[in-house]
Amino acid sequence: MKDLPTDIGTFSTIIENDYLYVDKTKYIYEMIKPGKKYFLSRPRRFGKSLLISTLEEVFQGNKKLFKNLYIHDKWDWNQTYPVIHVDLGNGEYESINDMKYSLEDIINRIARKFCVNTYSKQLSGKFADLIEEIYKKSGKVVILIDEYDKPIMDNIEDLMLADQIRKVLNSFYNVLKSSDEYIEFIFITGVTKFSKTSIFSGLNNLTDLTLDCPLICGYSQKELETYFDERINELASENSITKEYLLDIIKQWYNGYSYNGKDFLYNPYSILLLFAKKKFNNYWFETGTPTFLMKFIKNHVFDVSVLLNPNQVISGSFPDFDIKNLDFTTVLLQTGYLTVKREDYMVGELPKYTLGIPNREVDNSLYTHILSYYTKQSVGNLPSLAENMLNDIIRLDNNALQKSFDILFSNIPCSIYKNVKEEIREANYQMMFLSWMKILGLEIQGEISTSKGRMDALLKKNDLVVVIEIKYSLVKSLDKMIHEAMTQITDKEYYKPYIDKNVILLGVAIKDRDISCKLKD
Repeated sequence: MKDLPTDIGTFSTIIENDYLYVDKTKYIYEMIKPGKKYFLSRPRRFGKSLLISTLEEVFQGNKKLFKNLYIHDKWDWNQTYPVIHVDLGNGEYESINDMKYSLEDIINRIARKFCVNTYSKQLSGKFADLIEEIYKKSGKVVILIDEYDKPIMDNIEDLMLADQIRKVLNSFYNVLKSSDEYIEFIFITGVTKFSKTSIFSGLNNLTDLTLDCPLICGYSQKELETYFDERINELASENSITKEYLLDIIKQWYNGYSYNGKDFLYNPYSILLLFAKKKFNNYWFETGTPTFLMKFIKNHVFDVSVLLNPNQVISGSFPDFDIKNLDFTTVLLQTGYLTVKREDYMVGELPKYTLGIPNREVDNSLYTHILSYYTKQSVGNLPSLAENMLNDIIRLDNNALQKSFDILFSNIPCSIYKNVKEEIREANYQMMFLSWMKILGLEIQGEISTSKGRMDALLKKNDLVVVIEIKYSLVKSLDKMIHEAMTQITDKEYYKPYIDKNVILLGVAIKDRDISCKLKD
């Protein structure tokens, strides 16, 4: 069996060292053939950099690297192009000057590679010089830009700085429009999809492949079973289970990413680590705590039900990312924590996309990391704490449950209580509390409408149903809020649809650093 490229994103390194490569050149060929300027948005660790690297080798005419791959006998390898590869993934972007210096360093390195000079003192002018001078020396150029949005995303919590960076990048990328006569092909990729007017205002003919080329990154079911067949058989045998059963488990854990509701993909990084380590784990999530997502949750008013309710629907085009008006659903969708589960389209109507959490890996990890971020508890400690709390609920042990909540809240940093608007604080508490409930292993549904009202949350596990009402106030006493919560549950009969189950009522009152709870069957 070929070695697995678990930490390699360079196409030539993979091929020259005989690592496993899942052939994506069919989709590359079909993309290149009809057009010239493309954009693709995909979550992190989804194969974007490898795709950029593969494109670079195609346009440089390195035919020997593509032996036995789809594109080998279809591409005109005699036609080669100089490639300007701009990778923003490793730069420093803590200030506007840091970003400018990083971009200037990239331009200078490329200029040295092609033995050309740049003359302008302005950043965008230097980029324009680079393109024109390489064209004069070697002909039309190919532009490949990887992680185009990282400088913005690294500073998204500082809207003023993020917007300043956006404006600089807008000027930088618009050089591609003014230099059109020197350019053969453009491919730009990143995690987020900003509107063309905010980043690529000059590139009106940039084709967005985010929805239209679903298989160009990630592994399909067929690719999984074809390229990893030996490893699947080996792992099934080592665990004394059938191949079919193992495939089903792999699908539950790592499949589920989609951009058209029809073709579902595996995260490549998770699959490679699964077979390298021969055990299931939250590999994609562990590559980096989603700091941006945590900061967004902490600093914005948002609808908690976006994460808790399945089958959310958005209409129209794939939503753009707007740093001045961040939308929670868009943030989750573009960063990979939500995905398209189904697309419905009728002639004459806007398409509708049903969203959901992709798979078990994301479902497991997301809530655990949210809670760890708030409470500063180690991710590894949370499962045992959650198990204790679940037992408290099942036993109707109010004192033990109260103690667990007190421990949980005692670790919350002061920053959540100070300098944060009350409405944001309330959303933070809701998210933190429901994340805690989620890692108990319970199925959560939020903001459920009934004939008499709307309950805050419903938790299910096997025959157990927990009906929850949460009250938050800076003014009311905890006792008063607990009474209001339990009265609302009983008066509005939130429990009635579940009387054939083991139903437990849970009222929760939160007043900044204080929390109170009450259990009742």
